[in-house]
Parts: sequence; structure tokens; C-alpha cells
Amino acid sequence: MSAHVDQYSLSRLQLINWGVFDGYHSIPFSPNGSLITGSSGSGKSSLLDAISLAFLPDNRRNFNASGDATAAGSSSGKRTVGKYVRGAWGERRDGANAAREIMYLRGTGPAWAAIAVTYTSTSGSSITGLVLKWLAAGKMTDAHSSYFIHDGDADIADVCNAWATSNHNSARLREAGWRGGPGEGRYLATLYSLIGIRASEAAQQLLGKAKSLKSVGGLAQFVREFMLDEPTSIAGIKDALEQIDPLVEARELLDVARRKRAILGNIEAVQERYVSESATFSVLDTIDSSTVRAYVNNLRLHNAVPEVADLDDQIARLDGDLAALTAQHDQLRQDHSHLLSRIATSTGDLAPLQEQLAGAQKVSNEASIRRASYEHKVTALGFSPPNDAEEFWTLRETLISDATHIDGQLEAGKAHFAETLAREVAARTQRDTVAEELQRVRQAGSALPRAEHDMRRVIANALQVDESELRYVAEMVELDPDEERWRLAVEKVLRPAGLRLLVPDRHFRAALRFVNNNDMRGRIQLHHAEDRPAPTPQAGTLGATLRPVDPGHPCSAEAVSILTRLGNYVCVDSTAEFGDHPKAVTDKGLRKDSAKLAVKDDRAPLRPSQYIFVGNVDAKIAALQDELDEEQRAYDEAREASATLDRERTEREQRRDAYRRLCEQFTQWSEIDLDSADDRVDQLTEQYDLLMEEHPDIEALQRKAEDLWEQVRGAISQAALVRDKMATHDQRRTALLDLMDRLKPESVPAQAQSTLDGFREELAATLDVLAPDAFRTELMKAVVRDRDRMRSDTRRSRDELARILDRYDEEFPDAIPNDSDDFDERTHDYVSLCRRIDERELPSAYDRMRRLITEQAPGAILNLHMAADAEERRIIEQIERVNSGLGAVAFNRGTRLRLHPGRKNLAAVAELTEKAKHISGRAAPVSFGDEQAILEQYADILLLRERLAGATPEDRAWTRDALDVRNRFDFYCEEHDAETGETIRTYSNAGDNSGGEQEKLMAFCLAGALSFNLASPNGDDNRPIFAQLMLDEAFSKSDPQFAQQALSAFRKFGFQLVIVATVQNTSTIQPYIDNVIMVSKTEGTVSTSEGTSARPVATAMSTSIQAFSDLRRTSGARLPV
Repeated sequence: MSAHVDQYSLSRLQLINWGVFDGYHSIPFSPNGSLITGSSGSGKSSLLDAISLAFLPDNRRNFNASGDATAAGSSSGKRTVGKYVRGAWGERRDGANAAREIMYLRGTGPAWAAIAVTYTSTSGSSITGLVLKWLAAGKMTDAHSSYFIHDGDADIADVCNAWATSNHNSARLREAGWRGGPGEGRYLATLYSLIGIRASEAAQQLLGKAKSLKSVGGLAQFVREFMLDEPTSIAGIKDALEQIDPLVEARELLDVARRKRAILGNIEAVQERYVSESATFSVLDTIDSSTVRAYVNNLRLHNAVPEVADLDDQIARLDGDLAALTAQHDQLRQDHSHLLSRIATSTGDLAPLQEQLAGAQKVSNEASIRRASYEHKVTALGFSPPNDAEEFWTLRETLISDATHIDGQLEAGKAHFAETLAREVAARTQRDTVAEELQRVRQAGSALPRAEHDMRRVIANALQVDESELRYVAEMVELDPDEERWRLAVEKVLRPAGLRLLVPDRHFRAALRFVNNNDMRGRIQLHHAEDRPAPTPQAGTLGATLRPVDPGHPCSAEAVSILTRLGNYVCVDSTAEFGDHPKAVTDKGLRKDSAKLAVKDDRAPLRPSQYIFVGNVDAKIAALQDELDEEQRAYDEAREASATLDRERTEREQRRDAYRRLCEQFTQWSEIDLDSADDRVDQLTEQYDLLMEEHPDIEALQRKAEDLWEQVRGAISQAALVRDKMATHDQRRTALLDLMDRLKPESVPAQAQSTLDGFREELAATLDVLAPDAFRTELMKAVVRDRDRMRSDTRRSRDELARILDRYDEEFPDAIPNDSDDFDERTHDYVSLCRRIDERELPSAYDRMRRLITEQAPGAILNLHMAADAEERRIIEQIERVNSGLGAVAFNRGTRLRLHPGRKNLAAVAELTEKAKHISGRAAPVSFGDEQAILEQYADILLLRERLAGATPEDRAWTRDALDVRNRFDFYCEEHDAETGETIRTYSNAGDNSGGEQEKLMAFCLAGALSFNLASPNGDDNRPIFAQLMLDEAFSKSDPQFAQQALSAFRKFGFQLVIVATVQNTSTIQPYIDNVIMVSKTEGTVSTSEGTSARPVATAMSTSIQAFSDLRRTSGARLPV
């Protein structure tokens, strides 16, 4: 090697107040290497940390506490600048469990420290770098800093003391020729340019790592951890996750919005339906029989006017028809009279005889008809028809006498018949009442009486709560089956308590307001139900015979509490035991309330169907069914009795009426004397036949006269029909006008009017203005039917809405839009939320996810992948630079060493590459909104994100393999002949080499890398311009021969070795150094703001290697180890 390289080495270290080095210390170093030695904990490594502080950036420094357990308070945690400035030297505890207290040489007041390194070149020029650190009183971290440079080897004691006494005024330093300020970067850049480091990142990295070069695994690990920096692809993981996490958050927000929307479902349509149904039901609920009657009356008035007008038209038309018929009748009669006149002129005697004959024939025909009718009726009544007048009058007297007798019988049995009918009506009413109650209980599912059930329904509807939230006390308990003996007593004594309506606290005030402001049409007891534990009834009391049927219900405990308190009657077998108890009750229901009062309520018999303490309704239904069967039997018997009696009376009445009708209809024998009438016809016919023989033409005229008479009769009949119709129309018209006078328009609410109009259009029945009952009944039925249906529909819609709201509240308890008790208000807010999700949240979340998955998140993954590839190329280039240094120095005699980056096939790398390829390839379809591509893109990005952020060993290993590019290489060295290039030996890993061989290999690789990065770029001399190389406890476990080979390698490469080692390890190191710095720590007296005390103080003494060797030989036993 040529000798013209101007090489800088460390020539002096100056300390003021650094760790246990209190005050000012100046320590010289030899350019040919220095050994820093001393006992464990003396402060050796503190000197290397001081040098590191002065020439390495913060991210490259590694304060080392490996061999210095008490230095700078290292036992209390990691070494820090703050601990060094204050002089941390140990810790103490006042008791076994007391907190640790770190002890400082310079207390907790204001403190400062100064570090100066002087580098001198082989040509004799020097440069001094100064680092100042200071802390305010009470501060342990965040020290203030200043950095200065001075040309030459400058002392710092006086100028630093002046700086400190002037309140850390940098002007004092500048006045003394120092240049610099608070910036570390500028200071290091200036220092590096002066001593030849050239601001090389690789050089800074290697110099920082070399200090802790020891106990590494193998060659590959050494290259990865000590020669190569952490790749930017690893450092970029945090930034990548920060860019990916918004996508995950956006997707989660989108999923949350979708889940919310899915739960809300068709809430808007259900709410619209519910509002419509509620409004319709509200209208229908206001329509009662009086409303229907008013509506129908208004409709009758409305329809009467046009009907009267129509009747007027019809009467006028019929009147015209009647006039025409009258004219026709008059003409026909006139024609008939003229024809009769001609016939009379032709034969004067024929007409009278003809009229007489016609009269006689008519009388005979009528007598024949009456006689046949009479005989038929007489025979039907069980009598023989009379043959002459005497028999006729005898039968008539008999019929009148029998009718009078039947009247007497009917009058005598009238009271009995009325009683029978009353029993039938009462039985039917009782049966219908029981049947109606049975149907109601089945539908309502409650054993309560109708009044209580109806009042609860009204209150629940008003409060807009489900009826299941409002329970009567009796519904919450039932009589224990083993206590059936006390059924009567329980039902009589505790019935008032059982009919208390339990209202939860949150509804009680609203219930009071409603009941106060409305007519409940019955007696209602509201009981404030509180959340309390259920008491245990006293054994043997009436309350103890009951048991809860639904202990989990919120009102169950309150019901038990009421019955325990009011049912505290001791159950006794007889009244003889009343004296033994303050309150008692028998199984018959007689209760003792006090010493002076006993009560039994037998005002009405208590049937099983009236029991209320039955738990579920099955027993109630069974009892009602039994009662219904019994009432049906009673009704059937009463109906049969009344029907039998009615048939008997009807038969008597019909017989009596038939008797009297016969007597009234046939009052004279002559009316039915057919024989006399026939004799008269025969006589006149004989006369007429004799006369007709004398006038043969008269017969044709007679037939024509008869035809005309038939036409006259037809005209008369038609006129009669018209008159009847006119009379009917006139009668109806009069009735309508009378109705219009009597009826007045009544007020019907507009909504009810519109609703009833709709029903009217759908009804099959039509309105008769004068007979509206049938129409009104059908209309009322339609209203009731639709009201019941609408009530059910409204309840169903409300329950559906409640289920949606409850499910949403359960899924998203922190995002409830409204938790008030007003159901309609809550529903409105949930519908608004649904619209907001549709209109804003879902589109916004989807757009944000689209934006992030299109650009930011894929870019983060692809950037990581590209950074890893770039790092891979950089490592290969860096290894080539190391090989340039290695090729300049012999490894063994006649050989050179070369470092190779062998490739490894890692599954994580292949997976990352494949995912990156897929992510890149989907960019176009994702940007165009391809849903499948977006799903696949998100799945790949999420998978990689979970890998990168995962805390499991598998995820960490995957991330390390995929992005720590150093792991993609399996580094090994080849030793080859310097002349032929033939490979002599390959060094790969710890398994193939001994510890000493490893250290030599690592030393050679490190030296080669440093020499390349620190050598002059303009010369052929490979020696480093900056020669300082610090080694802390290096080669402590090596074989001496291999340690010497490693040290020899560093010397061959031209480095100034600054080595920290214990005394027993100095023999191997001595040939490679020129001076020794012996560090020791003694008890000294230190003055601080807190007083004067004995504290450990470190000192450093520099001597030549020869003097140190002599000292070891003469006093080795007393040297600290």
C-alpha cells in the first residue's frame, strides 16, 4: 500500500460531568490503537458511549451497558443521555416493597455535560468536535443540545465552564473560535466532511454496529444484522398500514351501514303502512252506531229529493196514461151502448130477459163458489157440511160457542206462557253471555273479566305499549294445585287485589294522566310496579297458597309482594281457631279482619268460570266451556217448553180464528143455497131459449156486444192498475216529504263521511229511504268488521316496527337515534336514519372505499413490493462494494475472500409477488367499478394487511420473509487463490466454522466494507481516511489465535482500534494497540445542590502498553479484573 493517505484517528477524548466521570477529564488515544480496561462497572463502556455521542447520529448510536451494570444507572433501565448528564450511579429502596429511587452524582437540579473528540491526521492537522447537553432542574429527559467544531486540538474546560456560568450562552464559545449551534445534522455533516467519512450512510451504519460486535450467530446473521441496514421496505410497513387502514375502516363503515340497512329493511314501507292503518283505525274507532245512523239519515235526506222528483215525473206520466185509458173506456162504453140499443130495437123483450138470466147465472156461480169454500172449511175443521138451513144455523151456534170457550182458555194461560217465554229469553241471554265470554277469553288469552280486559286495552293503546307490559296481579300468579281446597277463599278474599293493574315505573305517570282525563266506564285500580325482589309469603297464610306463573316478568315480584301483604290471613279449619290469630280465613271464604270484624261476601254465587287466579287460561276456558254446555242445556229445555206451549196456544188461536172467520164469512144460508139459485137459472134459460128461436140474427150482435164489453172491462182494469200505482207513488211521495220535514241534516266528521262512503260503494245492500234498517245494519257490520281487521293490522305493523327497532338497538346500542318512550317519534327517527343511510352513508362509504381501493391502498402494497425489489438490488450492489474492499487485502497467505449473496426461495416472497401482480392487474376493472374485481382486490389487500399487522409468530415470520430483503439471501464467503482465482474453501454458517473462524470472517467482512466506504475515492490506497474503529468486549469468547487473526485483519485494513476489554482479556489484544486507558471507580466526595456526600467517582489514566505490561507483571494480583 502507498503511504500518502492522510488518515484521521482519535487522538483525545475530553469529558466534563459524563456519567460517573465527574468534573473534567482529558484522555489521550494512540493512532496505533488503544485499549480501555478496568473492572466490571468501572465506566469503560461509558467512554465509548461518549465517543459515539460526539461522532454518530442518534439513530446510529447504541449506548451499551453490557459490561457496565451500574454505570449511568443502567440497572434502572436503558442508558440515556439524561442519566449520563445527571450521573446516575445506582438505586436504593427504603423498604422491601418501596419504589426504586435512582441515585445521581449531580442531583436533580440544573445539570450539564460536555463531550469533545479530537481527530488528528497523519499529516498533523487536527479537528475537535464538541457536544454540550444540559437539563433544567427536575428534568430527567429531553436534554438541550449544542454542537460545535474547532480547528486543531482545543481544550474545553475553561470555555465550557464560562458557557455554563453564562446560562448556556453559545456566544462564549463563538468568541473562543468555536463554530456551530443547536443542529446535530449540520454538525455531523461538517465533522464528516473534515475527517473523511463523506456522510456515507453505510459507513455510519457499520461504525455504529461495530461497537457491539460480539456474540453473533453465523456469517449470514452477521452480514444481515451488522453489515446491512434495515431495508426501507420494513420501515415502510407502518406507512403502508396507515394507507391501507383507511380502506379497512371504510369497508367496515360500509359493512356497518349495510348491516344497519339490512336490519331496518322495509321500515319506511312498514311505517307508512302503520301510519295509514293507525289513521284508518282512528277514524273507524270514532264511528259508532250514532255516527252510522247520522250518516244514513243524511244519505236518506240526500236521496229523498231526487226520488220525490222522480215520483212526481212518474205520477205525471201515469196521470196522462189514466186520461188516455178513460177516453178509451168512454168510447168503448159508448160503442157498447149503441150496439145494445140496436139489439133492443130488434127485440124489445130479449134484453130484460138476458139481463135477468145473466144475473141469475152470476148468483148461481157465486153461490157455487161460496158453497164449495164453505164445505171445504167446515170439513177441514172436522165438522160435516150442513144440507139445509136448520143444520147451517145449528153448526153456526156450535162454532161461536167453541170460539168463546177457547178465548177463555187462552186468557187463562197467558201468564204461564209469558213466564215460559221469559225463562227462554233469560236462558238464551245467559248462554250468549257465556259463549261471548268464552270467545273473548280464547282470543284475548286472559282469564280476566271483560271490563278489566277492555280497560287495559284502552290504556295500552293510549300509551302505545304492548298489552303484555300491563298485567293484572291475578295474571301473574295461580293457585297451587295442592291448595285447591282454598280456591273459594282466594277468589273471594283476594279478588280485589287480583284486579289491580300493574303499571311499570316508566309508564305510570302517563297512565295516571290518561285515566284521570278519560271515562274508563268501570272501576280501575292502577298499581305502581317497582323493581324489587319478590318476598316469601308466610307459610300457612292465604298468600302462600299462590305461586308465580312467570317469575321472569318485570311485574312478577310486585304481584307476589301485593298478595303476600294482603293475603296474610292464616288458613284455619274452622272459626273456632279465629281467636288464635289476628287475621284468619276459612276455606268457605269467611275472613277475620280484626278482633271485632269478620266478613264473608256471598252476594253472588262464584262459578268456576269467574275464577281469576288460574295462571294460564286453559282452566278458565275449560270452566267456561262446561258452563256454556250447562247453559246450552238449560236454554234447550226452556226453548222446548216455550215452543211446546206456543204450539198449543197457536193451534187454539188458529182454531178459534177459523171458527169466527167461518161465521163472519158465511152469515146467511141463502149465501150458499145453491139449489134455489140453480132452479132460478133453469127457469130463465128456458124462457131465453124460446125467445131466441123467434130472433135468429140477434146472436151475432150479442157476441159483438160481449166483445165490446170485455174491452170496456179491460180498460177499466188498466185504469184501476194505473190508479193503484199512482196511489202507491203518491203515498211514497207523501212519506218522503214527511221524512224530509222530520229529518234534519246531522254533523258527520269528514273522515268518517269519506270512510262510510267507501263502505257504501262496496255494500251489496241498497238503501231504501223509508226502510233504512237493513242497510244501516249491514253498514254497521262492515264498519265493525273493518275496524277489527284494521286493529289487527295496526297491531301487526306496530309489532313489526318494534321488532325492527329492537333488533337495531340490540345490534347497535351506541348508535340509537331515539330512545324515548314515544313510539311514533322513535319510528319517525328510525325512518329518517334509514333514508340517511340510503342517501348519504351508503353512497359516501362506498365512494370512499372505491376511492381508497382504486388508488391509495393498492399503491401502498405495490410501493412496498417495489421497495423490496429495489432493496434487493441495493444489497447486491452493497455486497459488491464490500468485495472491492475484501479484494485489496489478503485473507490468508496468497488468498483473498469474497462475499456471495446466495438466493433463497421463500414462500412469502412468492405470495407477495403474486398478490402484487394480481392487485396491479385489477387496477383497470376496479377503477371502472367491477364489483367482482373490487371484492377480490379487497380480499387480497385485507389478507396482506392482516399479514403485515399480525402479531402471531406466523404473521411476523411471513412479514420478515416477504419484506426484510436481507432474509432473501443466504450469505456465504469463498476463499480463493489470489492469482488463479480457484476456490479453496467456502465459509457458510455457524455449523461449518468454529467461533474463532467466524470472528475472523466477520472482522474481515466488516473491515472490507468499512475500508471501501471510508477509503479515498481518488487514490489506490485502500486504507480508510477515518481510521477509528470501536469494539466493545469484542473477541471475549474467542480462541486467542482466531482473535489475533481478526484483530490482525483490522490492522491490515488500516484501522485504529479502540477496544474495551477486561484485564484478563488484554493479552490477546496487546500486540494491536499502543496505549492502555485504565478506568477505575472509587468513593469520592461530591458537592451538589443537595449537599456534600460520598459517591462513586470514575477516573481514567492513560499509559503505554509497555508500562501496562510491566504493571501487570509486578502487581497482576492487585489489578482489577
